[in-house]
Parts: sequence; structure tokens; C-alpha cells
Amino acid sequence: MQSMLPEYMKEYLDSLIEKGYQKNTVKQYSSDLQKFLNWLNNSKGSIAINTLQSLTDHDLNDYVKYLYDTQVSDATFRRLLSVLNQFLKYLNINDSCIFDKAKERPLRPLNDNDFISDNDMNKLLISMRKANNSTARDFLIDRNLAIVCLVRYYGLTPNDISNITMDMINFAQKTIEIKTNETPLIIELTEEHVQYIRDYRNSIDEKIRPRLRSLDPLFVSFFNLTYSYRFDYAAGKPKALSIRGIQEMIKDEIKLAGLRKMSAKHLRNSCIIDHLSKGLSNQDVITKFQLSDFFSLRRYKEYLKEKLEIEISKVIE
Repeated sequence: MQSMLPEYMKEYLDSLIEKGYQKNTVKQYSSDLQKFLNWLNNSKGSIAINTLQSLTDHDLNDYVKYLYDTQVSDATFRRLLSVLNQFLKYLNINDSCIFDKAKERPLRPLNDNDFISDNDMNKLLISMRKANNSTARDFLIDRNLAIVCLVRYYGLTPNDISNITMDMINFAQKTIEIKTNETPLIIELTEEHVQYIRDYRNSIDEKIRPRLRSLDPLFVSFFNLTYSYRFDYAAGKPKALSIRGIQEMIKDEIKLAGLRKMSAKHLRNSCIIDHLSKGLSNQDVITKFQLSDFFSLRRYKEYLKEKLEIEISKVIE
């Protein structure tokens, strides 16, 4: 909890909120930095600001070694160091070798299993449009289709989708404005996809339906036992569908379609590849999909390069 954090870390987290970072993002930063502070306390016996400022490159290398020893995934390793890098820069502790450590453990190369094929995506959409004799799930067909399309065809993450509020969507212009730490992203929807959203919203009882141009969440949590959408009476608005709820729904729909195990990440990966294939610049792709840096993009470019080389070799043969 933030009340238990040192003052300098509270100030840093507050600065992120002021910059427009989403609550879930700030919560993740807090959790990641807490891991570092726990290590610092165990290693140095203190988390006082002067202890932090006196850390040497050797000390920070010890933290990197600690992360290796805990066998965190490559993605988690990079995220933890990226968050720490930003934190140290905020404190003007920016002359450490730790800034290059994340690059020393690159993510594994991508392969075909990291994407959903066009054929599988078609099977998924066909399956999702069919009733499945599950009253709760069948009641949510339009909602689920809207969410899956936002991931696959626009590259939104479950976090992005959970945070969409009604003031961010314009039905007339068929756009959703995604609030980022930099310039907001304007997502232009097709008529088919915006209709899924309209139909889903209209299926909600008018008394608790997300209100236009309000801070109500677009996607509302659903209680399967009563077949009803949840309302947060304390906040005076519908209860937002959680990130986990979105992730689990996508996995369930993929399973119902009889496809191999996949997640939202596979759908988003395919969207990123589509845009790279269309010739968008590196910076445009990084901005559009809110990637952290070029190193996050490199795997996708290398995958495309390898696929192109395979196609060329087939032609030559």
C-alpha cells in the first residue's frame, strides 16, 4: 500500500499520475519498485534515500544477479529493469550501468506460434457468433466480439480495454481515444466493429447502462449467476470489466472454438505484424502500440525478415 512506501517513492508515483499514467500502470510500477526496495532492505538494511543514492554499479549488478537467480521470465526481467531505470532517472541517479542491463537479456525470437493465423481468427469469430447453450456467455456475444476485435485489429491490450471510458468513444465518428502518457491515440473503428459495441451497450438495462460522454467504463463486469451487469453503487457507475476478466474471456472463447492455447498477446502480435508489413515506420509502430523502445520492436522485424527470406528461398528453388 502506498501509505507504507518511503516518501521519495510516493512522490515518484504521484508524478506518474500527474503525467496521466493509468491507475493500473502506476500500481504495476509500485509493485515492481517494491521488489527492488525489498532487495535493497535485505541487502543494505535500509531503504532510506541516502542508501539509494550511495548505491554503486557493483550494488546494482548484484540486484541484476538477484533477478537472474529468481528465474523471472525475460519479459519480466526487462520490465523490472525498465521501471527501475525510470525511477533512478527521476532521482537523478542516472550514471549507472544498469541502464544497459535490460538489453543484455533480449526476448526470445518470435515464431509462428506467437501469432493467430487468419484461418484460426476466422474460426474464432465464427465460433463466437454462435450460441453455445450457455445463457451467460450467449448474452455477451456482442461484448466479446467487440473486445476480441479491439485486440486483434487495433492492437489494444486488455489493460487499454479495461480503462476505456464512455468519454473516450465517439459513436458518430466511430473512434476511440486511448489516453497514453504521450499524445492520445485515436483508433478509427470499422462500422462492423462499432456496431458490436452499440449492440452490446444497448443490451444493458438503461438504469445501469454506461452513460454517453461520461467516465463510466465502456465494458462492464458481468455476474454470471444472475445474468446481470454489475453496478458500483459507492462510485455511482457501472463496475468496469477487469483486465483478468478480459484475458480469461479471450482464452475461453479460443478454447470453445477448438483452437490451440492462445491469449490476447497472440492476437495483438498479429496486429503489430500486420502494421509492420504495411510499411509503417519504426517510430509509428512504437507509438501506435505503446511499445517501450526499439528493442521491443526488434523481434517483430526479425520475424518478418526471416519470413521474407523463407519466401525468397522458395521462389529461387
